[in-house]
Amino acid sequence: MFRRALAFLALLPLTAVIGGCPKDDGPPAPAADAAAGDVQLESVCPTGYLGDPNAEAIIELRALRADGTDVPLNDGDDLAVLFPPQGGRVSFVGVRALNVDGCALQIVGALRDPTTKQLRLDGRTVNLRREPDGWGTTGRGTATNIADSAEIGDYSNIPLCPNQWAEQDVFDERFELEVVITDRRKKTISKKIAVIPRCAEPGEREVSCRCLCRKGYVLGETCGEDAGVDAAVQ
Repeated sequence: MFRRALAFLALLPLTAVIGGCPKDDGPPAPAADAAAGDVQLESVCPTGYLGDPNAEAIIELRALRADGTDVPLNDGDDLAVLFPPQGGRVSFVGVRALNVDGCALQIVGALRDPTTKQLRLDGRTVNLRREPDGWGTTGRGTATNIADSAEIGDYSNIPLCPNQWAEQDVFDERFELEVVITDRRKKTISKKIAVIPRCAEPGEREVSCRCLCRKGYVLGETCGEDAGVDAAVQ
């Protein structure tokens, strides 16, 4: 039943998948409580609104490399596949955004097999960092420690391997990346590009990556230090 549900969701647009996910927000907060919550949020998130509230939102995609640096991600670029604290293999995807509220921003990243349309996604709530030019960016402005769960929490951690979902290797092949952001005022924008996942860490980790991420991988098959970790269950 679970696999059939995943297959059905994979055929929907990412925005429909997100909209159809259950939420546990509880009853709407009274206006006074909501205002108090905004004040509390501002005390921990000084970013505020980025740009013009009346203008359309704009986003650029970003991703982490193996050394923790945050780089632009454009159509046709390589996407680093990395070993995270939770095991398996993931890609860390973020954004640079304008004309959105930079606090409590929801970001959902998904990688889709262009042949089967199966996808893997991850969503979380982040605070963007205001830059001197007025844009907001995921991350902390310095190289991210990929072994630190708190630091990688600023990015969508898209679970890619073990590969039990794609009908091709999840490396050195063309995939579709889509990112959707929604601010706390419900302003939403998405962007979709083609990327080529690459096993980005050398040595034993590259060997393990190519094993875990290859087409036809069988869960539990030995692939080194992280063999058998199910990255689809976070």
